[in-house]
Amino acid sequence: MNRIIEDILNGHGSEINAGIKRPYRLVETVYETPTVKKMRFKSDIGEKLTFKPGQFVEIGYSSDGSKIDVQRPYSIGSAPGSDTMEFYIGMVGGKLTSILEKAKAGDIYNISMPLGKNFEYVPGYNKKSLFLAAATGIAPFMSMLKYIEKNGIDEDIVLIYSVKTDKDVICARELKRFDLNGVAKVVVTLTRQEWEGEKGRINEDKIKRYAPDIKDRTVYLCGSSQFNVSMTELLTSMGVPADRGHIKHDVWG
Repeated sequence: MNRIIEDILNGHGSEINAGIKRPYRLVETVYETPTVKKMRFKSDIGEKLTFKPGQFVEIGYSSDGSKIDVQRPYSIGSAPGSDTMEFYIGMVGGKLTSILEKAKAGDIYNISMPLGKNFEYVPGYNKKSLFLAAATGIAPFMSMLKYIEKNGIDEDIVLIYSVKTDKDVICARELKRFDLNGVAKVVVTLTRQEWEGEKGRINEDKIKRYAPDIKDRTVYLCGSSQFNVSMTELLTSMGVPADRGHIKHDVWG
C-alpha cells in the first residue's frame, strides 16, 4: 500500500463504519452539474447536528426501516449551524449512489455523528491556508468557506480547484462570490477544456503563482486517492513537510 494512502487510512480508520442512528429527511435534490447532485437533508427529529467545517458523515439507507442496507461517507458541504445538511454527490452508479440517483424529497435516510477530526478547519490554527480540491472534493471546502464568510474570519485562504470542464464546476456562483468578497482567492483550472482561465492540472507553477509562500501555509487536500498522492508528492518536492500539521488529507473513492 502506498505510504501516503496508508497514513491517510490510519488517520481515519478508527472512525469509518461509525453507528448510524439519526433519521434525516431529504428536502431537496437538484443536479449541480450533469453528474453531481446537491442533496439537502433535515433532521426528522428536530435536531441540529453539531459539526466542524471539513468533517464528514456516513449516509445510510434502509429498505425496511430496521437495518442499514448500505452506508457511505460524504463530506458535509453546509456551514455549521445550518438547518439542513448539504452534500454534493457524484452519481457514479455505486450501491448507494444508485439509490440516491432515484431519491426524491421526503425520503428518509440515516446520518451518523460527524467524523474526520484530522481534516477539520480551525480558525487561527494557521492564518494562511491553501485548499487543493478536485471534482467533488470541493465539498468540505464549501463548508469551510461558508463558515469563514458567515463568521467574518479574516485569514489568507487560497483555493485551487481542478475539474475537467466548466460544466463540472460545483457551486460556481458561490465560488465566484467568495472570490469577489475576499473570503478566499479562488482559482479554477480546467483539465479538458480551453478557456480564458487556468488550464491543466494543479502543478508547481500554479502553486508558486498563487501561493508563493507555500512553506508558510497549512495545505488541505480533498479528492481521489490518486489526487492526494500526486499532490502530496508535489508539495513535498517543493519543501512542504508531509506531516499532518502541514498537509491534511480527505480522500474519496
